[in-house]
Amino acid sequence: MSDFLKKLKGIFVVETPAGEAASDTTAPEKQAEPPANVSVQIPQGKASDKFYDILLGAMEANNQEGFDYLEFKKSLKTLAQMPMDEKTRYLSAFAAAQAMGITPQKLSESAGFYLKVLQTEDSKFLESVNAQRQKQIGNKEKAIADMDATIKAKGEQIAKLTLEIQEHQADMEKMKAEISDAVVKIETTLSDFHATYSELTAQISKDVDNMTKYLKQ
Repeated sequence: MSDFLKKLKGIFVVETPAGEAASDTTAPEKQAEPPANVSVQIPQGKASDKFYDILLGAMEANNQEGFDYLEFKKSLKTLAQMPMDEKTRYLSAFAAAQAMGITPQKLSESAGFYLKVLQTEDSKFLESVNAQRQKQIGNKEKAIADMDATIKAKGEQIAKLTLEIQEHQADMEKMKAEISDAVVKIETTLSDFHATYSELTAQISKDVDNMTKYLKQ
């Protein structure tokens, strides 16, 4: 890390004393939307030393020549150690800048320049995040949608096959009943035939026996 970047961090990064909670620097309006079909709790964002290095590094790379907003901010930081109100601090810092020909308009324009630098970094980071979203989330969301469609299609196939099985089972039970009726009819017919046959042959056999007994030559 360069000396200039270290100085920038000293100007902008507020160190939190031990035992004190860090100030809430969340930006809920920029929180990511959870991916479709997935239940997830998006954590609140908090200022990160890693991202301070990235953003302040961009400001360092685009540092303007001469006295500008960054030098004015450094003066404000130094004056913050002194017992004075906010207005007095700004007026005191500007008094030194004014001696170098700096006007309030130039300071505002310089601050606006650095805001645009940071906005550019924000856009670049968002573009990178969107690429990662597409790679790690978007493709999987499409796969989930395809799987969901496949599951629905197979569910419809299962429902259709289940209905067909029920129809086949009904047809099978109907045929079993028809077979039972046919068996009863056939076996009844056969039993009736055998009963008649037995009765008739018994009569004939008796007649033969009687003829043998009574009709002697």
